[in-house]
Amino acid sequence: MGFWLFSGTLISYHCIPFFGMQRTGALRHLIYSPVNRFILEEYSRVMYSVLYVDDEIGFLDINKLLLERTGEFSVDTAESALKALEMIRTMEYDAIVSDYNMPEMDGIALLKQVRSDYGNVPYLLFTGKGREEVVIAAVDNGVDYYIQKGTDINAMITELRHKIKRAIDRRRMKDELEMSRQRLVNIINFLPDATFVLNNYGSVIAWNKAMEKMTGIPAEEMLGRSDLEYSVPFYKEKRPLLIDLVLGDKPSAESTYRYFEKVGDKVTSEVFIPHFNDGEGANLWITASPLYDAAGKVTGAIESFRDISDYYAIRR
Repeated sequence: MGFWLFSGTLISYHCIPFFGMQRTGALRHLIYSPVNRFILEEYSRVMYSVLYVDDEIGFLDINKLLLERTGEFSVDTAESALKALEMIRTMEYDAIVSDYNMPEMDGIALLKQVRSDYGNVPYLLFTGKGREEVVIAAVDNGVDYYIQKGTDINAMITELRHKIKRAIDRRRMKDELEMSRQRLVNIINFLPDATFVLNNYGSVIAWNKAMEKMTGIPAEEMLGRSDLEYSVPFYKEKRPLLIDLVLGDKPSAESTYRYFEKVGDKVTSEVFIPHFNDGEGANLWITASPLYDAAGKVTGAIESFRDISDYYAIRR
C-alpha cells in the first residue's frame, strides 16, 4: 500500500492491477511469460482507449491510475489541448476526457475542434468549473457528459468511469444503427422493384433507384419527407398508401385501392396510375409490410411497386 497527497488530503492506494499498467513504464519490468502475453492480448481487446487532457499534472497522473485500476480502460494523457490534438491525429480513441480551464486552448475550444475534425467521438468535460455558461457552451457544442470534480475522489472516479463507458456504448449503438440503416439502403437500391421505406415517424428513409426512375423524383428530394408527401408522385395529391395501412395510422388507405388483400402482416393491391409511362398509364402491383428490429418491435415499413402493364396488354 502507498499514499498520495491530493489537495491536502492523504489518500491511500493499493497495488495497481497488472492490466491497469499496460501503458505505463512499469510494464517494461514485467516478465513476459506466454500466459501473461495471452492474458494481456485477450483482455486488451475489450478495453476502452481514453485520452485524458488536463494541465494539472498531479491530477492527470492520479486519475489515469485510478481509471486504469479496474482494467477496463487504457488511458493516454496530454498536459494541454494542443498536445491532445497532436495525439488524436495519430491515435484513434474511444473517448476523450478533458478539463475546462487550460492555457492556450480551453476544454470547450478543444471540443469544437474535435467535433469539426473528428466527428462524434465521445467527449466528456471533467472540470472544477460549475459556471452555467460553461455548461451551456459544452452542451451547445455537443459534449456527451459534463462532470464536475469533487472532493470525494472515489465517487468522482466511479462516476467518470460510468459516464465514459456509457458515452462509448451509446456512440457504438448509434454507429451500429447507422450501419444497419445504410446496409438496408444499399440492399433496397439493388432491388429491381421501385421501393421506399418509412420509419416509425412516417418519414422517408430510403427511396431506391427504381423508385427514382418510376416517379422522376431523386432520392435527395424525397428523403426526410413525411405527412404523405411520398404519395404525391403517384396521385398528384396527398393520400394514404398501403405503407400507411401497415403502420396502422391511416385505416382509410383501404378505400384507395380497387383490390386489396392482407396475408399476415403483408398487404398487396393493384392500382392504375394514369400519368405514368408518358401519359399512357401504368398498372402497378403493390406490396407493403412492416420492418422489425431484433426484439420484434416494428421500426418502420417498406412498400414496393411493380409495373405489370405488359401483363394487362397481353391479356387484352
